[in-house]
Amino acid sequence: MVGQLLRLNLKRDRNKLLIWIVTLVGLFTAIAAKFDGIYGTQTAIDTIVKTLKMPAMVSLFGAFTAKAPYTTAKIFATEMVVFMALIMIIMNIMLAVAGTRGEEDEGLLELVRAHAVGRQVPLVATTIELTGLNLVVGVLFGVGLQLAGMPGADTTGNWLIGAGLAAIGWMFGMLTLLLAQVADSASGATMLSYAVFGVMYVARMSTDVSQPKLTWWVPFGWIEKLNIYQANEWQPVFMMLLFGLVCLNLAMYFNQRRDLGAGLLVTRQGRAKASPVLMGPTTLLWRQSRGTLLAWVIGNALLGMSYASIFNTIGDLAKSNPTIKQLLGAAALAAANRVIVKNFIAVLAIVMVVVALIPAVQTMLKLVHDENKGYLHQVYATATSRWHVWASYTGFALVEALVVFLAGCLGMYAMGRSAMKDPINWITYQHVLLAYLPAMFVMVAAASLLVGWWPKGRYLAWAGVFYGFFSLYLGNLIDLPKWAKQLTPLGFVNKVPIKAIDWSTNWWLLGLTVLILVLASWGYRRRDLAQ
Repeated sequence: MVGQLLRLNLKRDRNKLLIWIVTLVGLFTAIAAKFDGIYGTQTAIDTIVKTLKMPAMVSLFGAFTAKAPYTTAKIFATEMVVFMALIMIIMNIMLAVAGTRGEEDEGLLELVRAHAVGRQVPLVATTIELTGLNLVVGVLFGVGLQLAGMPGADTTGNWLIGAGLAAIGWMFGMLTLLLAQVADSASGATMLSYAVFGVMYVARMSTDVSQPKLTWWVPFGWIEKLNIYQANEWQPVFMMLLFGLVCLNLAMYFNQRRDLGAGLLVTRQGRAKASPVLMGPTTLLWRQSRGTLLAWVIGNALLGMSYASIFNTIGDLAKSNPTIKQLLGAAALAAANRVIVKNFIAVLAIVMVVVALIPAVQTMLKLVHDENKGYLHQVYATATSRWHVWASYTGFALVEALVVFLAGCLGMYAMGRSAMKDPINWITYQHVLLAYLPAMFVMVAAASLLVGWWPKGRYLAWAGVFYGFFSLYLGNLIDLPKWAKQLTPLGFVNKVPIKAIDWSTNWWLLGLTVLILVLASWGYRRRDLAQ
């Protein structure tokens, strides 16, 4: 029975799995092949080593533990492993939730259990699917690195990277299966999984900057301890596998004992009568999504605060080089420190923009989901127009993007004021907010356009979010050309606050947003429901 259900899952997910495999392996191999051209000279290597040792870079990519002589392969491992681990974790969280809580919410699991199927069979089938996927991706990562042939790479290190990334992805997949037993819905399991991951990410960042040895206490930090292309330590891989096995056993234990559709966290009872404010699709959407929105607001604010907590560390040149104060003088040193912090804020803005786009895009895709589940048919049975429903979801998504991004900026500002001797003024964060909002709105509008004209291709909106994060987060480090960065609206934004806001860019991006929204509205009103 496990085999039959596994085949059904693979048939259902084959396109999704193929896209993940091709995208991840293709991206990873292409960057590895390009690295020799970027960091093929000793001068280029020495320059990037100094950059990667800076606290700001350590917080993003992990502690720089490579030893001289530095090679292209060691630079690649430092820059790419933590970044690829992030993507592997996101992939596993999405697939683990969809294969467990997602099927329960849609009533599919109830149909499966109506047959002679054991309680553990669906969970075991999902586990095998995740295990196979991570194994295939890990092997292809190793093959890709072998083919890339970077200077300084060795076979053991290549396969260790593949094994490490596969192990950390699988570990978080198993952790998500456990958390899916705790939550009572797919959205709850997703939020809980990302919350745990976020706590680990912040803990990893803080320990890497202050006490790298403490990163051993953070499971997400184990990916940094592989010592790739040097000692090539396999112990962290075994630790990830052991942690994943513990989570899997706990998931199976709780799955055996809980009721279908229930979770260990009991949902509180709702009101006996609906609130009088539930007068239309906008307030209904707010009622459904307010908990999720609050979680994203708090999460992005905490992320901003955690990054700002090291502003004083990264902006203290005198601490890293005591003689520099004598050379520059107090005033010039303070100005230089502020430039460093502003550079860091410009990088962090990308992270928080992407975080803000996630719930906004989810809301737009929810429009099609609610159609397919039949929820909106009940709304359309009332005197509610198609335009009203579309505008409610789209407007809510745009506001979500604004509010979550604003929360991140406020978190940075609040913590920065207490962490820095000479804090950055709020006007600086306002400029960051104003610079990125039009580009964010274009991306939300593009998701709305897909929903309106091509609902089956709506998941391409995630490709835009992912590419925006990749191109701007790693773009400079992998020498990505300007035209490639501008394949996303975020690539047209100046590096604020280091540079001034380009108001002409803002205006044409806002104009493009309006145009796309008009087309999206027209398409949604023309097409059939539940395509």
